[in-house]
Amino acid sequence: MASENSRPYGGVRILDLTRELGSYCTRLFADLGAEVIRIEAPEGRADRRTPPTLTGVDPASFGGVPFAFFNLNKKSVTLDLKTPAGRAVFDDLVAASQVVVYEAGREAEIELAQILAVPGVRVVTAISYFGLTGPYSHFVGSDLVAQSLGGIAWLSGEPGKPPLQLAGQQSVFVTSLYAAAATAIALWHTEGQGVGHMLDVSAQEAIAHSLQNANQVYDLEGRVSSRGGEGVRDATESAFVCKDGYVFLAAPLSLSASWSGLLQWMRDENFDGLARLSQPDWADRPLRATAPMKDEFRALFERFVADKTKAELGAEALRRKLVMAPVSRIADLQADPQLIFRRYFQKLAVPGLGKDAVFPGAPYRLSEPLWRLERGAPRLGEDNDAILGAVSARQSLR
Repeated sequence: MASENSRPYGGVRILDLTRELGSYCTRLFADLGAEVIRIEAPEGRADRRTPPTLTGVDPASFGGVPFAFFNLNKKSVTLDLKTPAGRAVFDDLVAASQVVVYEAGREAEIELAQILAVPGVRVVTAISYFGLTGPYSHFVGSDLVAQSLGGIAWLSGEPGKPPLQLAGQQSVFVTSLYAAAATAIALWHTEGQGVGHMLDVSAQEAIAHSLQNANQVYDLEGRVSSRGGEGVRDATESAFVCKDGYVFLAAPLSLSASWSGLLQWMRDENFDGLARLSQPDWADRPLRATAPMKDEFRALFERFVADKTKAELGAEALRRKLVMAPVSRIADLQADPQLIFRRYFQKLAVPGLGKDAVFPGAPYRLSEPLWRLERGAPRLGEDNDAILGAVSARQSLR
């Protein structure tokens, strides 16, 4: 087991003044050994109560489910930043920190200028939906707003149907990942060169940077990318209903072995729809991309797989070297043999819950166990005595 100071961010203190948009950024550092301290008002930050919440569990103790995930491995200190005493303690904490991550916006409990006014060399990362400058900089944002104005919603969904919001608060993850990468680079430069950095991270820009090649297609070809991707998706490229859920099939004509292999599978099982799928018109790729052909193939294929489970279909497709995969429900993930073998999910005692909770493990593997889950999301003010006591001791020596 690696010692605390040998971990990538052991000995680094990060003050966390984020809400939901930047909370995963600071957690990424906490997982690698940084001391991440949430600075909260005495009544707590609103992100503690973001639903879904758990019935019968005190939000101040456990928080909602999103809070429990985004704030693993962190500490919590309560300060009234509206009072001179609270500001003095906050300034002391800033002076003793290498990084401050701040979520800008009207709900911010302190102005960015007040953080930058504290003497010292450090990294200050400001995260917001639209950046600190420009005509949108004062706008309130959300995951849906960021996905919409960032362009990813336009590319999400089925051709000819309305744009869709990607599930799972993707703007939070994308923005936090870019913010964490930029903060890590800035911290490395600060420690090596002795100069501080002020970072301005916009969720709209982070999303707009994550559109594959859609911006280049428009710039170079004058063409707006559409939902469904750049190519024409034919009748066999979709998710289909089976006995216990969905499978995703990809057997286009461009993968002739997949199409012929699929027909052979149907032949081996004496499927009565084989005669129709063997007709010459199915060899016409543009025709296979039309709505009538898509509807006809769906009806035939879903009849073929109606009595087969996802696992059965996945295993047989693998044996036949067909491109098909089960669509995992969330409940399926914790029973997935690959994830079980790699011990991906981890149990952790969570204060206020009364039992262990299962959390996703590391999204990457290092050669040494430097990534760890060590504590659940903090109770409100859980670390006041230890951290504020140290501040008082320092102030008494001045």
